[in-house]
Amino acid sequence: MRQRGNVLRPGAVGISGVVLLTVLTACSGEGSAGSTDRLASPGASVATVAPVTPSGGSGTESIAPTEGPEGAVGRVVLRTYQSWWDAKVDAFGRLDSDGAQLSAYSGGQALSDSMASLHQLHEAKMVMVGLPRTSPRVSQVDLKANPQTAVVEDCLDVSEWHQADAASGATKDPQQRLSRYLAVTKLRKSGNSWLIVEVTREVGRTC
Repeated sequence: MRQRGNVLRPGAVGISGVVLLTVLTACSGEGSAGSTDRLASPGASVATVAPVTPSGGSGTESIAPTEGPEGAVGRVVLRTYQSWWDAKVDAFGRLDSDGAQLSAYSGGQALSDSMASLHQLHEAKMVMVGLPRTSPRVSQVDLKANPQTAVVEDCLDVSEWHQADAASGATKDPQQRLSRYLAVTKLRKSGNSWLIVEVTREVGRTC
């Protein structure tokens, strides 16, 4: 289990997973791997790029994150991932946010799920308070794919990130909630940028 995480700082704009009720709700029993995290998935300042799987590699060997094209892409991917979380923390922390900032870092399922979660929060007159913690590592980079793709694995800890009444500030977390889980995030190259396109909560795996 990874103990060290990066404290996410609210950014200028933009998180992911089923509405907060899903992200924070604990699963009964084992939970099945591959369940989609609709809340869309939180970012932090870039720490270090973790080991990156070389393109076409088996995944059993990793290259130094500062070497080669995969390492360079890995650093960009992590910046995108953490900027996306910064944007989500900011958006989910304000009742007046329209979530527009999220489109700078995400698309497809990740963006639609985040927007759905934000809408449900607004409907319930709630916001997210506190900060999540991440421990992201780039687990795969495929420079031969068209478009290029990458995968980030993150032991996401939301134990200090809470649903709260927007007016009173009173915590409104579900009675049971999933406070730590492995989030697998897929990114795709779009023009000169990378976009987060899918987030999955691997609730059957520990971290």
